[in-house]
Amino acid sequence: MANLELDPEEILELEFEYARETAAQAQSDRTTIVNLYLLLVGGVSSAAVALPQLASRGFDVPRGAYSLLFALLGLIGFFTVMKLIRLRQAWYDSALAMSQIKDFYLDKFPDLKPAFRWTTETIPAPGKPWTITFNLALLVALVDSVALAVAVDFTDLRVSGHDYVAPLLAAAIFFFWQVWFYFIQLPWSNQ
Repeated sequence: MANLELDPEEILELEFEYARETAAQAQSDRTTIVNLYLLLVGGVSSAAVALPQLASRGFDVPRGAYSLLFALLGLIGFFTVMKLIRLRQAWYDSALAMSQIKDFYLDKFPDLKPAFRWTTETIPAPGKPWTITFNLALLVALVDSVALAVAVDFTDLRVSGHDYVAPLLAAAIFFFWQVWFYFIQLPWSNQ
């Protein structure tokens, strides 16, 4: 077996590059999945608007089908929020790995400290509000909550004779539940 000499500098460089690449992929993937979800919402909404026009030709879609379609959009939206959470967790893990390598070098070369904005202690918390991931999760939660409200509206469920109380209540509960879920999965602090 050949004697392999492992260069610690090279190993750290490769590890840092791997962490950097996985962080970049997580950032790129979040935009892709939100765009796919919004494209799906646009396509389904366009089809939902076009289907009633087929009723004049004898093709009538039952209200229950619309309800199911929009409920599925809401469910898919929640899974999109879950994916955004997982991507933020992956980004955080990669940023933490890079920060640990920086910390290793800072122990050996303390003069480098001013060059690094983020270290293990200063890396942004995974659940930090108003990040791009947080804003995208809010957008998806808002859209899928509206989809759920439309689904509830198509069920003709009414509260005390008011037409829009049940759909609005369902949308509000679903939206705030997703925001709560986001912060349960992604804490506001690094502690």
